[in-house]
Amino acid sequence: MKKQLTKEDALKKIKELEEYIESLGKELKLYDVVKYCNHEWYVIKIKNDTVTLMSKDIIGTCTYSDSNSNDFVESNCIKILNDFIEKLNIDDLMLMKVNYDEDRVTNSIIRIPTIRNIEAMPMSVRNCNQTYWTMTSSYGVSEDCSLARMFCVHSSGFLVSLYVNLARGVRPVIKIKRERIGE
Repeated sequence: MKKQLTKEDALKKIKELEEYIESLGKELKLYDVVKYCNHEWYVIKIKNDTVTLMSKDIIGTCTYSDSNSNDFVESNCIKILNDFIEKLNIDDLMLMKVNYDEDRVTNSIIRIPTIRNIEAMPMSVRNCNQTYWTMTSSYGVSEDCSLARMFCVHSSGFLVSLYVNLARGVRPVIKIKRERIGE
């Protein structure tokens, strides 16, 4: 037996549908704030019918590495990102090939921003009032350093270099079809 909607729930769904239809008529621009899977995102790249989105907020904190590694594919950020995927529609997520640190490349459906992403953004988008990790190391390879360092975005929006054993925020980046925005 189907559960009937209350009048309030029906009105809420109608309002959400009206907002969605209205958003379809708007031209999507870089750094617009959009909704996807009940989460707010900044549009950081638009290419044909796809958009790359960065979370408006931090989703968790972690040390980058407990083993002095400055390689994203070995980072503690991945666990937080993988836990966050459960809140998204995984079938919507598109694979991103990312050159994140000179000769380091990864294919992923969820990641954190690179230094190139951050450098292109206005301060109002960079700044989320918490310091968060990027995928880009600030010093050579981990084996050359007693304590490896990564570029982070300071709570003010400026880039800083911090040791990998410090706890900082994780701000996810995903790529989806433009038509999925608003769901």
